[in-house]
Amino acid sequence: MLRWLPLTLLALTLRAEAPDFQRDVRPLLSKKCIACHGPDEHSRQAGLRLDQPHAKGARILARVSHPTRPMPPSGPRLTPAEIKTLEDWVAAGAPYTAHWAYQKPKPTPAPGHAIDFFILQKLAEKNLTPSKPADRPTLARRLALDLLGVPPDPALAAEFLRTGDYSKYVDALLANPQFGERWAKIWLDLARYADTQGYEKDSKRTIWPYRDWVIRAFNDNLPFNEFTIRQLAGDLLPDPSIDDLIATGFHRNTMTNTEGGTDDEEYRDLAIRDRLATTGQVWMGQTWGCAQCHTHKYDPLTHKEFYQLYAFFNQTADDDHPSDRPTLKLTDKSSTLILKELPPGKQRKTRIYERGNFLTPGETVEAALPAAFPPLPAKAPRNRLGFAQWLVSPENPLTARVTVNRFWSRLMGRGLVDSEEDFGTQGVPPTHPELLDHLALEFQKDWNVKKLLKTIVTSATYKQASDLTPELREKDPQNKYYARAGRFRLDAEMVRDQALAAAGLLSRKLYGPPVMPWQPEGVWLVVYNGDSWVTSPGEDRYRRALYTFMRRTSAYPSMMNFDAPTGEVCTIKRIRTNTPLQALTVMNDPTFMEAAQHLAARARQESPADPLAKLFALALLRPPTPAERQRIAALHAATTADLARQPQNAAKLLNYDKVLYSEDRQATLLPDARTTPREWRYRLTDPGDANWMKPSYDASQWSAGPGYFGHFSKPSETTPIKTTWDTDVLWLRYELDLPAAVPTNFKLPARTNAQFDVWINGVLAVSNIFERSGHYEYPINDDGQKAFRPGRNTIAIRVARNGIRGAGQVFDAGLIGSLPLQLGKPQPGDAAKAAWVVVANTILNLDETVTRR
Repeated sequence: MLRWLPLTLLALTLRAEAPDFQRDVRPLLSKKCIACHGPDEHSRQAGLRLDQPHAKGARILARVSHPTRPMPPSGPRLTPAEIKTLEDWVAAGAPYTAHWAYQKPKPTPAPGHAIDFFILQKLAEKNLTPSKPADRPTLARRLALDLLGVPPDPALAAEFLRTGDYSKYVDALLANPQFGERWAKIWLDLARYADTQGYEKDSKRTIWPYRDWVIRAFNDNLPFNEFTIRQLAGDLLPDPSIDDLIATGFHRNTMTNTEGGTDDEEYRDLAIRDRLATTGQVWMGQTWGCAQCHTHKYDPLTHKEFYQLYAFFNQTADDDHPSDRPTLKLTDKSSTLILKELPPGKQRKTRIYERGNFLTPGETVEAALPAAFPPLPAKAPRNRLGFAQWLVSPENPLTARVTVNRFWSRLMGRGLVDSEEDFGTQGVPPTHPELLDHLALEFQKDWNVKKLLKTIVTSATYKQASDLTPELREKDPQNKYYARAGRFRLDAEMVRDQALAAAGLLSRKLYGPPVMPWQPEGVWLVVYNGDSWVTSPGEDRYRRALYTFMRRTSAYPSMMNFDAPTGEVCTIKRIRTNTPLQALTVMNDPTFMEAAQHLAARARQESPADPLAKLFALALLRPPTPAERQRIAALHAATTADLARQPQNAAKLLNYDKVLYSEDRQATLLPDARTTPREWRYRLTDPGDANWMKPSYDASQWSAGPGYFGHFSKPSETTPIKTTWDTDVLWLRYELDLPAAVPTNFKLPARTNAQFDVWINGVLAVSNIFERSGHYEYPINDDGQKAFRPGRNTIAIRVARNGIRGAGQVFDAGLIGSLPLQLGKPQPGDAAKAAWVVVANTILNLDETVTRR
């Protein structure tokens, strides 16, 4: 508290600001008047414009005070206090100043740590006092989660808890390669990153090298101005490197529509609009997309100016082609999407689209900046490169503000400007404008991200406790003024990653193609192609969440429950919800149960005399309280007694990973044509017997042949037909023997462009009407699973043409299953050991565990 004292005394001596246009009048006009009396010339009413200087104050007062028809004509009327504000403003001559965000940041002297000075100044104005500092365990965990996105290395945390050397601890975290992974994930939300093309087919694409470039950029502390220029225009730099080209993947994350019958130019145009809107929000906090159909109703951007900005982005070679061209070949097996500018002779004309419709082009326009903003820097080219240079030029009033506000928000729980996505006239004004400007000006000096983050986390403001007192609940429930540290739920990826990290499972492997951790069956019912979710082997199951394969139309379920975005649009700020699904996820999701299994085993091994203390140390970096010890001892005793009566459940908890990853026991029971196909009995005409799918049926007179079954008018290089099938329907039968210990989790890998039904020993097991281009593992339903038995089994399949006669058709199928689980005989003490798994799961479910304190 002594550190705060000099700044507190200084802040108390400052005189309160007088009411002014920015603080009192502009928000009122923006909320109640600008929609009808703003920049949009088509919707402006009565010839009155209130977003610019004017001398019609008396007219405004007359209209808002009219006895029978007061303005605004709909919605809430102005309150007496608001009318009084307008009267005082008009009496003072109706002074007008430009919107605060469109003015260059202004320096304000700030003694000591500038953040603490400005925060204390505001707290003094609000009659609030700062909270006490947080204890070391809380700070150790908070810092690691904020800077790395995962709990700290135990040895590093132990050293900080022993010495209290805060600065050394911060430097060690900033130097950790996990730093880049944490902040890359935040940036990928903005880049609408995903591993698929989007829209209906949502086919796979390769763009993970861009994700890896972002990780390296943060770890290397690439200055933010260079970070910006390379992503928006790396291909236009003189002699661009491979990394410069990979960086342009930022705007290749737009979606590609490969559905038949769509207009490529329509979706190319949508991609350009998305790039413009995304750029405006990410770097400028501007809702430029609102002006694509008409002049912006609130902010200074005309319909024409939107298309002048559009012209900067309109000369790239990508054209909504299914191949996602152009791409950059990196190795024999790897390529990635990049931006590439059209040569001068092939550049497009940019026209204003009337009402935003690409089918109604109007006036031709050239690339230019909106009149409300400063011009391009001297000698900057009038293309994407010049535009990127303009974004990070000292004259641009917004980029530095928007960027430091984003970093502040991720560390403090809310931005100095709460509307991170909108710094326009409809956005929320900054709570601490002088602090925002100070941070922006300091950031502009060298665009050093790690320096900015260290400045924030070394402030007394950041290091406060997060406890909510009755006084703060009453005076500042949303913590706008930072009289305490923020407490908020961890991001989806962090909830998962910290559970794996505490258990000792989280992989530290960096970079590479996306991975597929465990996911429930049936989530990926992908139409049109053979894509399937195949659980990654070994260490890749435990990679950090940002490496998880992201399908736009089928997000990873547990992360979706915790509000992770899909990558379909730019996500400036995640919305934190609180739903029962989140509690059910951490309580029951197999990934969290597996983490609990390994966390319990780790605690018992590393601290056999006191596993509970170790569980708390690994998950929360603190010891349990006496009350927590008492409650958990009761939970452990009750669970031990329950599991002693159910030894099979105790065995499963102790071997949860073996139970979960049935694919580790997977066996090919019937090979398909990708390896060594077996001969099937088949018919091309109706068997004429309703029992043909049952085991008792005699198919000895049927023809015999292996997959692929099918017919093409021209031979296919990828599908070598081995048995001709050119009729409308194909009947198939195969008999196989299963051991006494029957496998489980049967699936039917099949490639087909037909519809088919499968029977197991006469029981309907699969019905499919979809067409896929590759082998897809069709799950067999519960009745079909139960129909398998030791000894002889019969698989019967009826395949029917899907499409016109004469079109190519193919069918090939196999069978896989998981071998029986061997857990061994129950051992004395298993129930007590397994009860620690339940305790570990409970600790991973604590509110304190899934929140950042």
